[in-house]
Parts: sequence; structure tokens; C-alpha cells
Amino acid sequence: MTSHPSSRSKASVKSSNSGEEDWSTTLFGPKLLTRPKTAGVPTLSSLRGKKLVALYFSASWCPPCKAFSPKLIEFYDSCKDDLEVIFVSSDRDDASFNGYFEKMPWLALIPGYTSQEARDRQAKLAEMFQIGGIPSVIVLDAKTGHFISDNARTEVMQATNESSKNELLQSWL
Repeated sequence: MTSHPSSRSKASVKSSNSGEEDWSTTLFGPKLLTRPKTAGVPTLSSLRGKKLVALYFSASWCPPCKAFSPKLIEFYDSCKDDLEVIFVSSDRDDASFNGYFEKMPWLALIPGYTSQEARDRQAKLAEMFQIGGIPSVIVLDAKTGHFISDNARTEVMQATNESSKNELLQSWL
């Protein structure tokens, strides 16, 4: 079931008049990580061409997260032309974050433990999307930042074959 923007306090993010996709830099910061121990790439260019952005709130120490991650990877692999996933980590140190993130084929937010700015950004996202536990997956429109779904974890779990994965992707578009 897909939620509607009015059902939560998750309105699209507006930034200055500098462009339609600027919402992503406002929300995620100027850079996203592509691999552990890298400096990152510009947020705006890393999301260019995608139709959807999924925020994956997770952590290496969380057993349900470890069980769900392979299912999300399988889903992502089937629709990565349209979807970008951004890992929002609750890990508290480099070893935990890097060990978990290196198994993921998508991007990551700068981890909250690295700076006060990163911690504040992660807290803002958790509050904005009312994250009460992990794993959680939030889907947004990649062009506008409009909220699409907060039930994506369950939806991905239920998409067990290529047909149902495609139907789910189409329902988000």
C-alpha cells in the first residue's frame, strides 16, 4: 500500500531557486558515498537520470536489517535503471559501517558518526520520515522529492518474482 504525501508530514523538500533537483542536495548533503572509504560524489549528479530514490535506514548490528538487505539488493538489481537506493546508516564506527556498506551496490549518506553536521542531517531525515525502527525504506520521486511510500520494506518483501517486482516499481512511478 502506498501512502500519500498528505498522510504524513513528508512534503517535498524545497530549496533555493537554483533547480528542480536541488531538493536532494538540501536533504542528503553535497556528496553521497559510492564505496566505503571514499570522498563521495556530488549528490545531484549521482541521482541524475533516476526516477525514484529509496532511503534505506539500516545498520550492521541489526539482525532484521541483515536479513532484509539481500532482498533489497535483489530488488534493486532488477530495477536500478529507475531506482537509486541511499543507505542511511545507524552504525557508530568506520569498521561497522564500511563492513556493511561494502556489500551494498548503492550509495550511502555520509555516516552520522563522522561529524555533527552528518549526525544532524541523519536525525532530520529520521524525524522527517518518522523512522521508528530499522530496517525502514522510504521511496521518493527522484525529480521532485515528493514522498511516495513508507511501506517499501513490506512491499519489497512481497515482490517475490520479476513480474511482482516490476508491478511494484510501476506502482511507485
